[in-house]
Amino acid sequence: MPALAVFLSRFWLAALLCVGAVPAAAETRSLSQDWLFARGDVEGAQAAAFDDRGWMRVVAPHDWAVMDKPDGTPPFDPNAVGGQDSGYLPGGIGWYRRHLNLTAEEAAKVARLNFEAVYMDADIWLNGVLLAEHHYGYTAFMVDLTGKLRAGDNVIAVRVHHEDPSSRWYAGSGIIRPVTLDLLDCVHLRPESIFVATPVATEASGTVAIHASAANCAARAQGVELVSKLVAANGDVVAQASERRTVSGRGGADWVQSLAVPRPALWSPDSPNLYTLVQQLRVNGVVTDERRTRFGIRTITVDAANGVRVNGKPVKLRGGNIHHDNYMLGAAGFPDADARKVALMKAAGYNAIRNAHNPASQAMLNAADELGMLVIDEAFDAWNKSKRGMDYARFFKTDWAQDIDSMVVSGRNHPSVLFWSIGNEIPEDGTPEGVETGRKLAARVRMLDPTRPVTQGVNADPPRSSHQFDVLDVAGFNYHAHDFEKEHAKFPARILYTSESLTKDAFSYWRYVERYPWVIGDFVWTAVDYLGESGIGWMGYSQDWQKLGPYPWHLAYAGEIDATGRKRPAAYYRQVLWKTGIDPVAAFVRQPKGTEDLPDRHYYPITPPHLDWSHPDVHPSWTWRGQEGKPLEVLVYSELPEVELFLNGRSLGRKPVGVDTEYTASFEVPYAPGRLRAVGYRGGREVARWELRTAGPPAAAKLSIDRPRLATNGTDIAYVTVELVDADGTPIYAGADDRPVTVRVTGAAGLAGVGNGDPRDASSFQSGTRSTFHGRAVAAIRSGTRAGPIMVEVAAAGLPTQRLRLDAVSR
Repeated sequence: MPALAVFLSRFWLAALLCVGAVPAAAETRSLSQDWLFARGDVEGAQAAAFDDRGWMRVVAPHDWAVMDKPDGTPPFDPNAVGGQDSGYLPGGIGWYRRHLNLTAEEAAKVARLNFEAVYMDADIWLNGVLLAEHHYGYTAFMVDLTGKLRAGDNVIAVRVHHEDPSSRWYAGSGIIRPVTLDLLDCVHLRPESIFVATPVATEASGTVAIHASAANCAARAQGVELVSKLVAANGDVVAQASERRTVSGRGGADWVQSLAVPRPALWSPDSPNLYTLVQQLRVNGVVTDERRTRFGIRTITVDAANGVRVNGKPVKLRGGNIHHDNYMLGAAGFPDADARKVALMKAAGYNAIRNAHNPASQAMLNAADELGMLVIDEAFDAWNKSKRGMDYARFFKTDWAQDIDSMVVSGRNHPSVLFWSIGNEIPEDGTPEGVETGRKLAARVRMLDPTRPVTQGVNADPPRSSHQFDVLDVAGFNYHAHDFEKEHAKFPARILYTSESLTKDAFSYWRYVERYPWVIGDFVWTAVDYLGESGIGWMGYSQDWQKLGPYPWHLAYAGEIDATGRKRPAAYYRQVLWKTGIDPVAAFVRQPKGTEDLPDRHYYPITPPHLDWSHPDVHPSWTWRGQEGKPLEVLVYSELPEVELFLNGRSLGRKPVGVDTEYTASFEVPYAPGRLRAVGYRGGREVARWELRTAGPPAAAKLSIDRPRLATNGTDIAYVTVELVDADGTPIYAGADDRPVTVRVTGAAGLAGVGNGDPRDASSFQSGTRSTFHGRAVAAIRSGTRAGPIMVEVAAAGLPTQRLRLDAVSR
């Protein structure tokens, strides 16, 4: 599934961004290639004539914070200003320049330069003239270049100033999401005006409501026809409409269209069917602009009596939070990397994502559309009061409206978007200032999109939380499930969910969702591991909430899916808890007393009550050298009502599992090498089994890849997984057997990064050499711009070198 999802995401992203059936009239160009970069402040770098020949050539998306230092040493720094929050990775100032060669005809067009995100505080120049400033690091913005371009060489210059401390997690630094250039006819559709809603979605019929605006840059009025067609996945046109308007000189016109679709293929988490709206503007029969907008026909309702319903059918939100970074790629939001996280979550049984705590990328939303994931798209982590000295609160009062607009307009045509979240753990929540600010933000969201509820993640205690919830449609509680019943007693129509919860409390939090329709879901912190908030999932915060993991800790180590994409034991437990059927039985072994998987577990003395983001210290391994004959605790997670454990073919007994046992059976097993097998039964019949085998010495590095081909767009990503195995193919897990591996890529692609998921391994992402962690490492391979074979060679110390091939193909 991940490979398919990544392929579809890449394909559909290209389709979504495609503009112009007639390229001479309208065109969108990717500006991913040929950026020049210099770290540090460079005097005069905005000037068109500045000599940039010595600058580094990079690809956007780009994050300079994970680049090795100029002397070749890794990027991590124990003295980084962001410290534990940033994973000991730096911020600073960086410059980008890009030369843009245009014909006279191209330079005369309506031109829009589109940045999906720059972290943060960016200044944009064209040919030495300052055109725009944009502060927030996560929202898309457009720079109007119309009338400012010239035939021949044009120079776009971008100065990025990421001053730390700016964030409570790793933010990255640079042009972190894609950049495009629209070259449009004088008569064109305003991209931000297009809004597709589906007020009716039943098996019998669907109604598609469309709003769009056209602009005319000429002095005289134009007669303009808008032709709208709804195209099904198989290419059939299922509905169409055409309307003419007169668009005044240097003015605009609006269209509102309604199209009926008989027996539509509805979008839902289980059946994510998609349509494409194809809109053409025609002047005297000539197409001047064409835009394609993908959407799904679906309705969403939510109330305290029935919970969430998609197309009238109830859906419980099996949710997880994610941050935006892509580990070994840093915050660079390559579309395939962003899509991969969504695919990993879907494969693990999640059906909902809370994008914390900033607007999601288009690639992430595209993947959610395709895979059937519901998304809470979130705006801010701070409003009027800062959490870190240089965070977004500096700009909130002046910028909040434009950033809300950007989030909603860029996301409202995605069927995956379930709720809009206006903030997370806002310090002023529940105060008069916080309530009034929340009311203002919610009103702005509803003006732009009246079809979706507004929510917020609130961690204030009652009654402040209740005051904040008054301005919301749906109430998100962070770590306050114990207040659900009291809140419901006071406000019986209030809809609640846990916007953040602890892995250790998975069972109790999910029981609220199962028992009460007004508790609509649970979003664990976190679904996928991330950079920054160092060690929060291991030693956690100090008692005074000021300290996290010391250097070299740099990953949170809180993800139920690790930073390389491997499911940790907590993910298997959640699959069982949700009764997904993916892995109905799974067995793990608790770390033996007197040993440790990682140091610093109890680094800070803690006196309860204190939030604990750590996971149970259990492992998918039956290789415990030195523990022979000693009792080990084996935990079996099962959604089946009975489990039996076997060691080397001998039964160790059967045990019932269910709600009373929290779907877990515990066995004490004297350790002996061999095979440990858990079997799940229903009605006395075996339904599923799980096996752990003792591994011998490493004998080989096993390679697998998530896709066989890359497009020659310079941004496609393939992931190569390296797993150590013994002579029988048993995976290596014991830390003593980990080996350094070196990844070398030749041909029509390059190495983008290598990671292993070890929260303390502060070595280079980009050198190509990394140790395995629990027998595993993962490399990201990025395509170039030419077709041809790509060879990946992996050398693990003391083991035979392994090779695989993939291909870069033109489209």
